[in-house]
Amino acid sequence: MVAIQTNKTISNMTAITTAYVCFILSLAVKCGAFSTGPTSQRLTGLAPLHSTPAEVTSSSINDASAAAVVDATNNQFTPVFDFTLDDVATKQQSAASFERIDDAIMGGISLSSLRDVPDKDYASWSGVCRTDGGGFCGMRTLPFKDAPLNATGQEGVYLDCNLASDDEAERRIWKLTVRTDSSRGEMVYQSQFDLKQAIEDAKKQSVGDEKNDVSDAWAKVLVPFDKFQLVRGPRLIPDGPPLNVTGGIYQIGMTLSKFVMNVNTTELENFRPGYFDLRIKRIGFYNSQHHDGGSNVSASTKVAAVPTTLSKEDAEKKRPVVLRLLLPIAKLLFSEQANRRRSAMRILREERKLSRARAIIWGIKCRKESMGMFKSCAKTAGILSVDILRSVIKTTLKIVLLYPIRLIGATIRAMKKAMGMKVKPSLRE
Repeated sequence: MVAIQTNKTISNMTAITTAYVCFILSLAVKCGAFSTGPTSQRLTGLAPLHSTPAEVTSSSINDASAAAVVDATNNQFTPVFDFTLDDVATKQQSAASFERIDDAIMGGISLSSLRDVPDKDYASWSGVCRTDGGGFCGMRTLPFKDAPLNATGQEGVYLDCNLASDDEAERRIWKLTVRTDSSRGEMVYQSQFDLKQAIEDAKKQSVGDEKNDVSDAWAKVLVPFDKFQLVRGPRLIPDGPPLNVTGGIYQIGMTLSKFVMNVNTTELENFRPGYFDLRIKRIGFYNSQHHDGGSNVSASTKVAAVPTTLSKEDAEKKRPVVLRLLLPIAKLLFSEQANRRRSAMRILREERKLSRARAIIWGIKCRKESMGMFKSCAKTAGILSVDILRSVIKTTLKIVLLYPIRLIGATIRAMKKAMGMKVKPSLRE
């Protein structure tokens, strides 16, 4: 009886904690992190694009999320977003289907975007990844307007790409992301892939082929669905359910990160921050189950229609009312401009050895050249007022919500351990 009563108590405390956490996350995740997606279970059909055998492999990065990519003959590729098309409007629509998800929520200042490149047969996902307070850049599709993507019969996600910015792909963690529900939270399915190996294999394929430039080889990365694992942020969720795409895929995304997928937060040694430029020709699905009597299947000219996504404005309107009410507070607490000011202040104090007062005066003098002394002082006063208000709100939320949540969580874990129950690691461990 005591054990039963204790279990009921733990369940009640867990429910209370979950409610608190949901509220905190609604404050913590900035614009676009939560949004309702399509609710229809009707799946969008995609016309297949057949291809001759691909020859690129992507070896595993670590045991936690190995992306073993070995292409067999007669693979069938179904492009979802194709940036090689001559139709400019379609290319631009494909690029506009993605939104950036960078590290501002962690206090970071990284910045990236996916953009169509005029007169080229690719799009460019480029930007600057900084480790100040964060350490990742990301992009993901906006909510699909009509229905999720139909991945029935497919074996995984493929990517035709080329790293144009440098030759050190191994000094970053590259991840593909899919979502199987209409939520927009941070729990998704991810898999790392070895971009360096894929590029090297593509170059080997180009040797001896006069039509291909070895230095401009395009890698075909294949990531099987069974290599995707449930994560929350950069951390694996122990015993998470395997990826099941039979209900459709509601989101496809990519991440460049300093964080290795692991149960505990793990950073890549020798991570390369700074500018990157990943050129992308196609993103889509593949399978190896379609054969033509045992003979090779020639390339097809069929092209899948670009799935229609909501605009950013419509996606914001689809958010729950509570989140829309909390959005102004979230923007106040997690302002990218504030993150950049904080990073600039750190540089001035640590590298230039300026005091906070001298750094503020230096900023006033810099702005004086473009707006005059009075406006510069007024702008500085406004910035300081907003920053002080932001600090007060954050401190209050920590005292009223965050610290109690941590205490409740620690108590629940301690009680479960005492009863011999399995305990998942906390997000801070």
